[in-house]
Amino acid sequence: MIRRAFLAGVVSSISLASTGCLSGSPSSSTEGTEQEQKKEQKDEFEPGIEQVMRLGGASGISFEEDPEWEYEYLEGSDRVRIQYDSGGSSTTAFGKFGTLRAADHCSDRLQRILEDNSLAGTGISAGWGRVELTEIDSSTNETVTLRKEITRDAPMAPKVYHSHHYARDGSPISEPAVPFEDIVETVPKLMEITILFPEKRYTAVLPVVCTKEWYKDE
Repeated sequence: MIRRAFLAGVVSSISLASTGCLSGSPSSSTEGTEQEQKKEQKDEFEPGIEQVMRLGGASGISFEEDPEWEYEYLEGSDRVRIQYDSGGSSTTAFGKFGTLRAADHCSDRLQRILEDNSLAGTGISAGWGRVELTEIDSSTNETVTLRKEITRDAPMAPKVYHSHHYARDGSPISEPAVPFEDIVETVPKLMEITILFPEKRYTAVLPVVCTKEWYKDE
């Protein structure tokens, strides 16, 4: 849904000069007024949709996957090197790499769950990204329990997006046909995935989060 050093003296001088030249220009005044009105409309826009992040409500699932990405395992440092098509490369800890790949595979499985339950469609999609446990709407006890159950080497998780889309003027363009609660009740709370890397297996237990959101065209 994802999300900006100037030479201050020079810019200030140019701005003051421009203001002096254009202060009497009706078109400049009108343009400024329109921009202010647009900003006010944007700031005031509120569709009445509470943006929340909830855990899935169904029982957790476990599955295995083969790795898809090509990489070089650096045994001496327990790291992974990735070579890019552009010619560059990067290295990362094996555990972090495993978590990133786990989140991606879980996202694919999550999409299949949505499709199998006829929940996929406009405004509803699966993905993955950074998720801190403190961002999830839940009770304190549930958060404490999650910390004990979750196993990951980076704060990543599969996600379901429940998105409402609005035009620049605030008029609705699209909204999900399925209620947010139906999504929450259907997707699992946790996904345990084991990736069968040739060097060694990597297992992660990731939270599955459902995100209710809205966005407006700029």
